[in-house]
Amino acid sequence: MSIHIIRKSNIKDLESTLDLFIKVTDLMLEHNIDQWNYDYPNEESIRQDIASGNHFVISENDTVVGTILLDSNQDDQYRSVHWNTRNKDVLVIHRLGVLPQSQGQGIAKRLCQFAEEYGRGNGFKTIRLDAYAGNKISNGLYKKLGYQRANGYCYFRKKAIPFYCYDKRIT
Repeated sequence: MSIHIIRKSNIKDLESTLDLFIKVTDLMLEHNIDQWNYDYPNEESIRQDIASGNHFVISENDTVVGTILLDSNQDDQYRSVHWNTRNKDVLVIHRLGVLPQSQGQGIAKRLCQFAEEYGRGNGFKTIRLDAYAGNKISNGLYKKLGYQRANGYCYFRKKAIPFYCYDKRIT
């Protein structure tokens, strides 16, 4: 694979991004990882992500192979988490995904590095995210990249297994 060029998404990326999420969901469910389902992420959430101007993709031959949403929107549950970093300038990673046939090529790592570069360049001091506790691969990635688990959990979409919360100071 060539250099991972990350760009803002546009409406032309909608179908390919939706296809990526469906294929990632298929793969996770095959491995008994109940993180996403076919109702989330969905077409409407992707449309909103694209319209926000905060959605970024890596694409090859008009196919989105990696996706990430970066904004300052923190779920209400984040208020009860005891974060390792305490500041107000927080960037949040949402819906990071890599097309299954492109996994293992460093795309997720590159998207996280991009988030840190983007955050520093836009005045953020910390990055926060949550990762489904049942997804050992994503949790391992975040730990390897220096994200620290915070004290607290989030529960989304009526899941029995929680989402771990992570943060990392980037300045």
